[in-house]
Amino acid sequence: MRLADAAPEELARLRRVWLESGGLLVLPGQDGLSPEAFLRFCRAFGPLEDNAKYDPDFRLPGHPEILRLGNLREDGRYRSLFVRAEPGDIQWHTDDSFRCPQPAGSIFHCLVHPETGGGTWYAGMAHAMDALPPSLRKRAEGRFAVHSYAHLDEVLRRTNPHRPPLPFAVRRAHPPVVRPLASVHPETGRETLCIPVCHIASVSGPEPDEAAALLDELTAHATGPDFSVRYRWRPGDVAVWDNRSAMHAGSPFDETQPRLLHRVTFAGPDALLSA
Repeated sequence: MRLADAAPEELARLRRVWLESGGLLVLPGQDGLSPEAFLRFCRAFGPLEDNAKYDPDFRLPGHPEILRLGNLREDGRYRSLFVRAEPGDIQWHTDDSFRCPQPAGSIFHCLVHPETGGGTWYAGMAHAMDALPPSLRKRAEGRFAVHSYAHLDEVLRRTNPHRPPLPFAVRRAHPPVVRPLASVHPETGRETLCIPVCHIASVSGPEPDEAAALLDELTAHATGPDFSVRYRWRPGDVAVWDNRSAMHAGSPFDETQPRLLHRVTFAGPDALLSA
């Protein structure tokens, strides 16, 4: 399907397929997709955000809904959001789980990409929840985690020295959010795990060491080979993921080669507001 020519009913069908998939829809070969056509496709999934919390240099001129990701530099400055992925350190997360409402989903359009490296990992949290061992499920149910933008910023700055400290105004605008480790998807009704460790500052319970061990066990289960895949990008590829039922993570690439993707985030029902 050529997204640039898709009829409204075809876009509505794609949204249904996306929900039924468990969290990820990939549409390869969308070469020549203009920003206007890309945004038309994105709007079929929900109201779009304007990326106001990001540096204006990272937003596509004339289209603030589109955030540029990669290593694009001009005049010695980054003109895209660049988050370095270190070898062996997979930062599994869902976008902005420290906000309420959290964006329902995000969409990538790949424009330029190295031939090797830089793929994106995806893991299905509903499928992982379905297969959770009973003993591990019992330990997770009824537990809550504090999701914090400030905590994420501290984690990212350890391996991204170019990243400036999070401004106080941004910290104030994004206070921590408490979410259950196990919740119900507000549109599909499926149980899912919510365990983006790099966002989680603490977990409810009397013993911090036990909470850390629980997160490690849940993550190892949910991101294992039965529930995860690394997508290898090619220019023209488009992918839509559901922040409420999937985690994702970047992987390293040769930073001497250009990488540029456009990202759009869109709104939708949040599990916390639908309970």
